[in-house]
Amino acid sequence: MQGIERTYCDVCINALVGAWRELLEASGAETLRKVRYGKGDTLGLDAIPEITISDRLKKFDQHAILITEELDVQAHRRWPTDADPVKQPLMFFCDPTDRSLQLEKFLRTLTESDPVSKIGQMLSGCNPQDLWEKMFEAPVTITGPTSAITCVRKGEVVFSVILGYITGLIYVACDVGVFQYQLSGYADPVNEKLTLSEIARHGKLLKFRSVRELGYSPDDCKYFVTFLGKEGYKENFSDSQLFAEEADGYVHHREPAGPPRPLYLSELQNNNGPIGFILANGEKIGEWMHWLAFVKYAKNEDGGQALRAFEISLERPWTKNGMLMSTPPAHSIFCGFGDMAYLDISRLRNFERPSQFRCMMVVTRHDNERIIHVLQQHQYREVTSFF
Repeated sequence: MQGIERTYCDVCINALVGAWRELLEASGAETLRKVRYGKGDTLGLDAIPEITISDRLKKFDQHAILITEELDVQAHRRWPTDADPVKQPLMFFCDPTDRSLQLEKFLRTLTESDPVSKIGQMLSGCNPQDLWEKMFEAPVTITGPTSAITCVRKGEVVFSVILGYITGLIYVACDVGVFQYQLSGYADPVNEKLTLSEIARHGKLLKFRSVRELGYSPDDCKYFVTFLGKEGYKENFSDSQLFAEEADGYVHHREPAGPPRPLYLSELQNNNGPIGFILANGEKIGEWMHWLAFVKYAKNEDGGQALRAFEISLERPWTKNGMLMSTPPAHSIFCGFGDMAYLDISRLRNFERPSQFRCMMVVTRHDNERIIHVLQQHQYREVTSFF
């Protein structure tokens, strides 16, 4: 990364740390009440982090474009019109609170007996990770609620930062690697001084092991994680024809987290069953945009690219709320001309709500031949080098 890009990363780390602290400084009553922010049906647990992130990024650069589901209408007014990536502005794609439905249930249980104490105090008085895993699933390092920001500059993904609200773990995917870093207690002011350099020096470099190194069988390579929890998603998945047989036995989770889903392909999943690939099943851009930095920067045991990404284009695509769930190359943001490949964010200007743009994308281990060969049989386009 260039010097200015490292500064952007530091600012995003600071924004997520601030959002985490603000959420944990709030009471159960504050986080669970409805507020008029954004679409009007928002809970405090969604609004508090988003406002904090937005304010901190604006203070750093008022011209940068921040895209969230609540703020995309404002962002659309300044959306880039030029397809030349060099002329496109700095853009941050953000999911302020992923797994908010599960987080709401968790906080109602946690604060039922004491709705006025701070969330952070309540978490410190129990084992929140065990509670989460009992209510939902393990490991909380992947399945827990998160906040995420991904930076796109001049047609390239520069970095992604993800913070786990319950674990206090922060993940950064950038040109120096994919790191995991444990924050201090939520009220410790030292967290506000955290930088990318500190994470790279003292964090843990996450491993994304290959099929060969893990000793996966062909059947192990077929286990996957995707979203199948609402009407239309199962039909959309079936039309991809990734499986000739019934795929239900290979679905690891049907309502998984969005931004941290690539972590299922990391060592964090090792004791919780094999995962061969993850899939964005016609999901919104805020769910899968953050994956791209992991694909770009995760390394295998030989120092090569650990992950590969493929875009699925269906001949007769399904729609959700008027949006295509899979995009043909002519409508895709993954653009390539000759030797030039880049993200064309300007294409999203055609949508009134850019955050609603959807895609089908598979991310898999680089040597998962069992799935890669299926993708190639259907001529699904590899987009690993497009970002």
